[in-house]
Amino acid sequence: MMTEAGIDREKAARRRSQAEETVRLKAAEEAADPNRIWPEAARQALHELRVHQIELELQNEELRCTQEELEITRTRYVDLYDLAPVGYITLGDDGRIIEANLTATSLLALARSEMVEQSLTNFIVAADQDIYYHHRRRLLETGAPQTCELRLSRPDGSVFWARLQATSQRDRDGQSTCRTTLSDISERRKAEEIIEASESRHRVMFETSHDALMTLAPPGWGFTSGNSSALTMFGARDQADFASRKLWQYSPEHQPDGGVSAENAVSMLETAMKEGSNFVVWTFERGSGEKFLATILTTRMELDGQVVLQATVRDETQMKRLEAVMGQADRLASMGMLAAGVAHEINNPLVYVLYNIESLANDLPKVVAAARRCSSALRRQLGDAAFADSAGDDVGMLHETMLEEVVDRAREALAGTRRIRTIAKALGTFSRVERAERSAVDVNYAIECAITMAFNEIKYRAKLVKDLGRVPAVWGSDGKLSQVFLNLLINASHAIDEGDPANNRVSIRSWADGDSAFAEITDTGKGIPTEHLPRIFEPFFTTKPMGIGSGLGLAICRNIVVDFGGEICCESELGRGTRFVVRLPLHTGTGTAVTSAFAETRSVPGTRGRILILDDEELILKTIQQLLAPDHEVIVAMSGQAGRAILEHDQAFDVILCDMMMPEMTGMALHEWLAMRHPELAAKVVFLSGGAFTPKVAVYLASVANLRLDKPIDAADLQRLVNRLVIQAKRLVSGGNGASPRRWTSHIL
Repeated sequence: MMTEAGIDREKAARRRSQAEETVRLKAAEEAADPNRIWPEAARQALHELRVHQIELELQNEELRCTQEELEITRTRYVDLYDLAPVGYITLGDDGRIIEANLTATSLLALARSEMVEQSLTNFIVAADQDIYYHHRRRLLETGAPQTCELRLSRPDGSVFWARLQATSQRDRDGQSTCRTTLSDISERRKAEEIIEASESRHRVMFETSHDALMTLAPPGWGFTSGNSSALTMFGARDQADFASRKLWQYSPEHQPDGGVSAENAVSMLETAMKEGSNFVVWTFERGSGEKFLATILTTRMELDGQVVLQATVRDETQMKRLEAVMGQADRLASMGMLAAGVAHEINNPLVYVLYNIESLANDLPKVVAAARRCSSALRRQLGDAAFADSAGDDVGMLHETMLEEVVDRAREALAGTRRIRTIAKALGTFSRVERAERSAVDVNYAIECAITMAFNEIKYRAKLVKDLGRVPAVWGSDGKLSQVFLNLLINASHAIDEGDPANNRVSIRSWADGDSAFAEITDTGKGIPTEHLPRIFEPFFTTKPMGIGSGLGLAICRNIVVDFGGEICCESELGRGTRFVVRLPLHTGTGTAVTSAFAETRSVPGTRGRILILDDEELILKTIQQLLAPDHEVIVAMSGQAGRAILEHDQAFDVILCDMMMPEMTGMALHEWLAMRHPELAAKVVFLSGGAFTPKVAVYLASVANLRLDKPIDAADLQRLVNRLVIQAKRLVSGGNGASPRRWTSHIL
């Protein structure tokens, strides 16, 4: 390779040769001119001068051309340097900026003069200073090119991500310099963050999904991956254990569509691979041997260059249980509606049936006594012989034993009717199971309702023992609380085999202790195995045969009790029996007790009132009228419209007894009309209910302060209540006895 000195010598020789050729041509021209004759020495000197002159001219021309080329090259270099798509900066060994191109100044939003002599660290975000420190340290220690990514800050406070690529070299003076390129990678980092966030979300969704997510690869159709739900669902120890199985190894032989599981599985997967997706119902088997129904959605996809199937497996066990719960709730709602309807249909005729039987039972002994007195008087007047001839058969009818039998039958009929009333009342209580309203509840009343409903189950299995103490009210729903005790009593009876009621017991007792009410149900039945005790309150757990128990009873009991702020616990010994204890917090609110509305109040002189009775059943009207007519003026109407017609021109009533459910105009509609036209009369309305009304009416009753009486109404209770309300109304009108007007308290009786 020719050196730079050799090139210069070659150029000089070339110039010398070119100059001599030029001088020779000019000498030839001069020799041709006879007038120009030079001495030889002068000619030679002139020749040398000319050659040297031409050499200088040629050298100047070369220099000019070289200078032009250098200027073009310099301009091209400057353009490439300043207008490069990345920033270039040169740093001294102290880290200060020596020079920077226009791109670098544009990235940092500074003039070149403002950047020079500044340390690059002045532009690095504080949190990323360590990154740059280690980057520069590695560069100086190794001398190898280094790359790092960090954030740079502009004077206006804006920040951008930059990629720094640095090399180290020494200049002519031996000083160490650092050539660094700056690239704005903000958009790339933003895209990476978006991708990373998306991957993170999908990873979280994949791992936290309640559904089992997995991939399967042909041709062997083994699992290649699965999320944590998949491992839990199939009882696999880890990914390796999961991936060692095939789909059909988790499947029992019999599937919903029949056939051998392995063949079904392969067919299902091949169909999904051909069609792109597939949805089937499948039965799986966990590692523990438990079988469960699932739905599988399979989708063909490409993963790492391989075509696989992604499978989403959903365990339908909870859904089936939820469907069972919803079905149970629907059945309870239907039973509640049926119970309310039955109670209503029974309660309405019970009003007059009960009144008439009570009257008959009370009046019959008086009639018998009067008949006996008449018979004795007639015997004295006629004499024994004449009396026997004229009234022998009639006297036989008045035989002492026969008379007692008639009275006894009347009393038995009364007892039976009262039992029907108790059952109807219990049905009415259970019809309120699905209602949300709460009130002060008598625990013993809820127990009695449950006993009424469960007694037929108990009596053939065990003797029922009651020990109900004095218990203050608790806050809750009488219907739901009765449901708790009914479930516990039914469970207690089912724990005892039929056939030996004399030697078995189902006991229920109640008491109060501190700020809690307690109820205990014990039985002498089979007991619960120790291993089952921790699970008895789990939904769908049951030890009863298939089709006998749903496994929801105790779970519902616990939910109701806990919702009322209480707790329920169980003790059991296999072969000796079971004990359930329910604890409920006492009601701490203020309010009049339910029975206060029937406080003893007798009619007194000057308290005869005017009573309006509205009911669509004639016999009920007649019965209530007969009850109240001796003490008050009673006016009746057989419909809401008829009552409204009376009230439009006559408002002088102390009490209005109004049936809640009447055709055309309900008691609610009549009360709304009164509230707008005559609010003082609206406050005097007492609603009569047979136990069945619509949700709209239930909401309305909860929103007003009026009393409500549930049919059948006890005659004495009704008389006392009306007497009290009449006295109250008279005092409100007269303002006597220092009584001041007050709003009535709502009671459900």
